[in-house]
Amino acid sequence: MGAASLIAAKDLKLRLRDRSSIIIGIIAPLVLAVVFNLIFGSAGDPTVALDLRYGMVDLDGGPVAGELGAVLEGAEDEGILTVDSYESREVAEAAVEDGEIDAFYLIPEGLGQSIMSGSPTTIEVIGGIDAPTATNIAASIAERFSGGVEAVQLALQTALATGSSPPSPSADPTEAALSFTLTDQSAETRQLGATTYYAAAMTIFFIFFTVQYGVLGLLEEERDGTLTRLMAAPTQRSSIVLGKAILAFTLGAISATVLVAATSLDFLMGAEWGASAGVALLVVAGVLSAVGVMGLAAAFAKTAEGAGNLGAIIAVILGMLGGVFFPVGQGEDLLSKLTFLTPHAWFLRGLGDLAGGAPWADALPATGAMLIFAAVTGGVSWVLLNRRLSR
Repeated sequence: MGAASLIAAKDLKLRLRDRSSIIIGIIAPLVLAVVFNLIFGSAGDPTVALDLRYGMVDLDGGPVAGELGAVLEGAEDEGILTVDSYESREVAEAAVEDGEIDAFYLIPEGLGQSIMSGSPTTIEVIGGIDAPTATNIAASIAERFSGGVEAVQLALQTALATGSSPPSPSADPTEAALSFTLTDQSAETRQLGATTYYAAAMTIFFIFFTVQYGVLGLLEEERDGTLTRLMAAPTQRSSIVLGKAILAFTLGAISATVLVAATSLDFLMGAEWGASAGVALLVVAGVLSAVGVMGLAAAFAKTAEGAGNLGAIIAVILGMLGGVFFPVGQGEDLLSKLTFLTPHAWFLRGLGDLAGGAPWADALPATGAMLIFAAVTGGVSWVLLNRRLSR
């Protein structure tokens, strides 16, 4: 272990002097994470609340229209949206044009009478062309309201057709059918916000490139002729391989630590990684799996250049399949199953399990999966690289 540590320390000094390792390990992933966040962050972040501003033009003034207003006011009390009343369609349309509201409901005159008589009627939703999402949400609320009205009408018609007693006049059937409440419910799987997602994705993606500077050093020394002198020293050949692995792990751990700390800064990205202990476990497991994969690339390649190219190809394929550029495999299809054959997907899933203030132990399943991946690939590469030095 002492010889391996000396080899790793010597190579670490050389790598830290090499600016390319700093660029690949820290600067490149940090810049890309910031760029991705600026481009896609606010659009894809589920934690960003919508600013829904609606209006209502009530030309009927009846109880049914009043119930729709009560529904909207209830949502306003919950902080979901804001709603203002307008006297006429023209005034509301001017508010939409001026950007004061996103859309408004137009309650036609005679709405209540038409509903009571069973005649068809329409509630219009008029929205601005620049607010399609808010308009669609308003239309969905109107559809929910209409569904409740139809349910009440059907209940009354059924009661009359069967000779049963209709609902008590003292009860408000529209309130029973149309009101709604908001409840908090824990999701089965948590989801990272877009900012944290891109920070984590670029971190795990570039870890695989960073550790290359360690494991590929064995082939570089073989090419430069220094490996022969190193093997001539009174050192076990397994210590040489172990030293390169220690170097690779150290470089990957330094890179990941710096990226986690930097992206957590509010002025830079403000990523929320979760419980520190859980993040540390995921980082260690992710780096170990990267060392194992890149060790396989070094074991199968004949030259340092070939190993670098093979490692880059493997890293990109695993990264794309693992969802570092965009989420993939969200259903039950084959891609959803293949994505979890990559350490990247488990790393991101583990951080997702830590989202929302979850305890560090929630990262253990993803950590275990990556450690299994690291044990398999690392074990195979250890055997192959030691055999290579024995030739």
